[in-house]
Amino acid sequence: MLPPMDYTRRDFAQAVLDAHPGSKRGLDMFRDGFSEDMKKHQVRVRDGLFKAFGVDPKDHAALNMMLQATLESNAAIRGPMSTFGEAGLLIRKLEGTGVLDKVDEIGALNKMSRKAHLDVIDELIELMGPTVDVVTSADLKAIGVDDTPPDSQDYEMDY
Repeated sequence: MLPPMDYTRRDFAQAVLDAHPGSKRGLDMFRDGFSEDMKKHQVRVRDGLFKAFGVDPKDHAALNMMLQATLESNAAIRGPMSTFGEAGLLIRKLEGTGVLDKVDEIGALNKMSRKAHLDVIDELIELMGPTVDVVTSADLKAIGVDDTPPDSQDYEMDY
């Protein structure tokens, strides 16, 4: 069991990014049913954090448009190896060609881009005027939101 969380605005921003349908963060394609349950958890936590922080994006039309555009942009970040679950044979074929160095460079740039997207979401939430600085697991529980994520070990491996 995980310890209770203290969610900062930055954690809230990450939860907003994670809950987007195109986000793969926290998912596990090798455990049957886990990713679906994790996505439901991410949406539940995001919605609870919006409520607990006192932020309703619908009250901020222009900011919400930017929020949605940033979420779509973030979800589009991909690299050449993003779709490979196991790429051992391909990697062996590419070793020594310089391709893997460029793939690593793309990965580093993508990491920088994801951080910048998180920064934008964090700032947009701030502009929407949250009523509190930190939300706890107990605060979420008080509004009926369980923030306990599914445990991947409870799911069968799907080879």
